[in-house]
Parts: sequence; C-alpha cells; structure tokens
Amino acid sequence: MGAILFERIFERARATLSRLFDAAADGCIDIREVEALVHPVVRALQDGGVQRWLVAVHAHPSQDTVQHSMHVAGLAANFAHHLGLSPWDCVTLVRAGLLHDIGKARIPRAILDKPGALTAPEMALMRMHAAIGHEILFESGVRDPVVLAVTRHHHEMLDGSGYPDRLAGGTIRELVRLTTVCDIYAALTELRPYRPGMTRADALAILRDMAPTRLDPVLVRAFEASLDARCMMEAGRTIRLYPSIARAALRECDAP
Repeated sequence: MGAILFERIFERARATLSRLFDAAADGCIDIREVEALVHPVVRALQDGGVQRWLVAVHAHPSQDTVQHSMHVAGLAANFAHHLGLSPWDCVTLVRAGLLHDIGKARIPRAILDKPGALTAPEMALMRMHAAIGHEILFESGVRDPVVLAVTRHHHEMLDGSGYPDRLAGGTIRELVRLTTVCDIYAALTELRPYRPGMTRADALAILRDMAPTRLDPVLVRAFEASLDARCMMEAGRTIRLYPSIARAALRECDAP
C-alpha cells in the first residue's frame, strides 16, 4: 500500500470515528458508519502494516480518545494475529477496539482533559463510561457479544477490583482480557494532559507488575512478544480478510 493511500485511510478513519463520538454524545450511532470505519482500518493494517499504523497513531498531533481508540484497534489486531486467532476474530477485535471507549463521548471534556489528578466524584463519573458505552452500542443496534463485552468490561480485573461489574477470574471473557492488556499499554504509552507517554519498557514493566493478580500473565507475556518488530511486520503481511470484507474495504477506501 502506498503512503498516500495509507494516509487517506488513516485520516478518513479518524474523521469517521470522530463523527461517531459526536453522535454518541447526544444519542445513538449509525452502525452502518461503524462498518464503513472498520473495513478500511483492517485493510490498512493488512496492506500497510501494523507497525506503520502505530507510528501514524503516535505521530498524530492529537492524542485524544479517538486517537487512543485507533491505537487500541491496531494493537488488538496485531495481538490477535500473534495468538493465531481467526480472521473473523481479528476484524471483531478491531471493531471492539475502535468502539471500546465510545462512552467517553458523554464524559465532560473538563474531566477527560484535566491536567491533574481527578477528584473522587470526577473519578466516579469517569468510571461510568464503560457502562454508558455499552448502553450506547446496544441502543444503536449493536448485538455482537464480543464488542458489547469489550466495551462494558475492558476495565475489569482478574481479582475483582475493576469496574463496572466487579467481574473476576473466568467470568471475564478471554477476548476482553486481550483487549484490556492492549488498552492499558496504549494508555501508558500515549501523551496525556497529566503526564508524558511512557517508554515501551516502562509500560511493559507495569503490565508485568499487574500480573497475575489483575491481568492474565500468559496474555501479558504473549503481548510483549507480539510487539517484536519482526512479529509486527509479519502480522501486517498475513492478516487476512474474508472476501466480502475485502470488497467493502476497497469500495470505502479507493474512492478519491
């Protein structure tokens, strides 16, 4: 994939996701737009490479929730490939990664962009975003159980200390656990209003410290291995789409 087409897909994907967040702030989202978003992103990951996608994410001047969602989607696709998951699971995880924080569309910007620590009431409001996101997606007609579970439960921890439902152990779906690892790593390595982005080494050290009590240690080790440059290049070459998805991606992306 040429650089111009890749950049076009990246910016169109960001614009579409931004529109979805704007729509979610006041009501439902158009699930047709979701599919118009997912297909080009998966094509860019397939043809342009996961590594190029993540470089574009970090290079973008805005490091907001939309950018974070694109970051998680790329990491999840790479991780899914590394684990040998099916093409369908890969596409589902991209969709889930893009939408997992949609509930933050209804969290006040003053809280999302606060440069310092949140107060207890602000933190309580922030933690509502997972349940709010699940509600937005369900009311919009989303019925994919993985996407709904990831949106509601990506902050659940194995020891039951997470939110909003205090799930623990085996009650947390494996694909949710996978996305949680990607979400935490993405958040740690991104620039935030209250701190600079961490290095890969520091972020991975935190993930290791969270295992085995809060995060699945097997997934943490596998995620670290998936970040190897050779693995990421291979993922970009071998992530494959079902023909119907590939055709949709071509229609959505190749038009000027």
